[in-house]
Amino acid sequence: MSEESPKIKFKYSDNGKVIIREVRGKVSFSDVYKSWLELIEKEAINSSVIGLINDFRGADMDVNITDTQKILSLLSDNKELFKGIKIAVIVDSYKNIVYPMLIEKISEESVKPFSTFDAAYDWIMGILD
Repeated sequence: MSEESPKIKFKYSDNGKVIIREVRGKVSFSDVYKSWLELIEKEAINSSVIGLINDFRGADMDVNITDTQKILSLLSDNKELFKGIKIAVIVDSYKNIVYPMLIEKISEESVKPFSTFDAAYDWIMGILD
């Protein structure tokens, strides 16, 4: 899969069931939002995908709490595309945890924060609930 920007890259897991987005360095909300749009436009989320891991470890997020509403709107506007897909967010900073926790609380989609890749992957694969 191709690179979205120098800060945000995505690829499929070995089994093709999970999209893994790696986010590194200083990242603005605009960067994150554009990468969501690119996933949608490239039709990266296909019928075999059951989950999406957003790995923000090592990222310095410049996201305002009010920006989360735009992500929620994007998910809502594409309900059929995200239906049944688990969205894991991996963070290693207290500053970055606010964003996924807020989305988890108010989203209709299945969104959950994690601190490790293995836990996020196991949750998506149904090993952890």
